[in-house]
Amino acid sequence: MTKPIQNIALLLMIGTVAVWSCTPKSVPQKNEVIDYSYQDDLSKYRPTFEEQSVAQTKHNEVVQNEPLEVSFDISEKLNTVIDSMVIKNDSIRTTDGYTILVYSGNDELQAGRVRNRLFDLVPEWEARFSYKLPTYFVKVGQFYQQIEAQSLYRKIRSYYPTASIVPDKFPIKND
Repeated sequence: MTKPIQNIALLLMIGTVAVWSCTPKSVPQKNEVIDYSYQDDLSKYRPTFEEQSVAQTKHNEVVQNEPLEVSFDISEKLNTVIDSMVIKNDSIRTTDGYTILVYSGNDELQAGRVRNRLFDLVPEWEARFSYKLPTYFVKVGQFYQQIEAQSLYRKIRSYYPTASIVPDKFPIKND
């Protein structure tokens, strides 16, 4: 018999605390109105400048510069370093990046259909068709970073759920 009485007392205490905690708090209100308008004359603190007359200013003539002769000239060494950098950069023919692989399989007709469908889905992007024995690949886009490919990937994935973003190498076009 004491157990139900204890439960009822506990419920009454929880109810009292809940009602007491939900009552609105009384916050003292200030009836005082504060005037935020500010006016002060700051002209006495501003700097004053005197105007210079045209007669007082000197007219300087432009003097031609002559090249300086230096005792230590590194231009030859610098030119050889620059030439070696140009030769090294010319030997680089590809760059790393990412592309969207839409189709990978052995069926040439299916690969052609996927490529043609991609022309309709994303006409602003060129779909590339390649063949490496014995597999046909259909890829779209050339991106330097994987995050750049995400928007196009989401668009293509709604039509081709097996599409994926894969690392790839792209040729560098030398002008």
